[in-house]
Amino acid sequence: MGLLALTACTASEPAPAPSRTPPVFENEEQALAAVTETYQEFLDISNTILVEGGVDVDRINAIVGGQLVDAEHENLTELSTQGLSLTGAPTLVSMQLQEWYPQPDAAGVIALARACMDLTAVQVLDGDGNSVVETDRPSTRTWSIAIGPGNEGQQRFVLTSRDFLSEGSSCEN
Repeated sequence: MGLLALTACTASEPAPAPSRTPPVFENEEQALAAVTETYQEFLDISNTILVEGGVDVDRINAIVGGQLVDAEHENLTELSTQGLSLTGAPTLVSMQLQEWYPQPDAAGVIALARACMDLTAVQVLDGDGNSVVETDRPSTRTWSIAIGPGNEGQQRFVLTSRDFLSEGSSCEN
C-alpha cells in the first residue's frame, strides 16, 4: 500500500517538445494584423522620442531589430542635433501586405508590406518655434517594411527593415 501511495504522488514525465515549430501565422489576415500592429507601435514610440527632443532613443529597441537599430538611433537624434523639434504625429493610412511566411526566412523576415503614412499633422520647428517644413511638402510617404521575430525571450515582432519608396499627395503612388 505504501508503494501505491508513492506512485500516486509522483509526477509523470513531461511530454517531449514538438519536433516541428508551429507556424508563426496561419493565414494572411494574421500576418497583416501583426505587420500593422508592429508598425503602429514603431510609429508611436519613434514619434514620442521625436516630440520629446530625441532623448532616450534606446526606447526604440523594443520594436526595432537587427541592423535597423543603429539607423533608427541616428534618425531619432538627427532633429535634436540640428536644434529642431517635432509636433504632431504621422497617421498610418494603409498597410498592404506584400508577402508573408509561416516561418522566418533566412534573414529572419516573416512578413513584408507597404505602409503609407499621412504627414499632414507633422510639423518640424526651429529653435524659435517656426515651421521649417516646405509648403509644398507631399502629404504622404510610402515605406517598404519587414517584420521578424523579436530577440530570444521577446514575445513580440520587431521591425527589421524600413525603406523609403515614394511620396505624393496620396497613397496611390
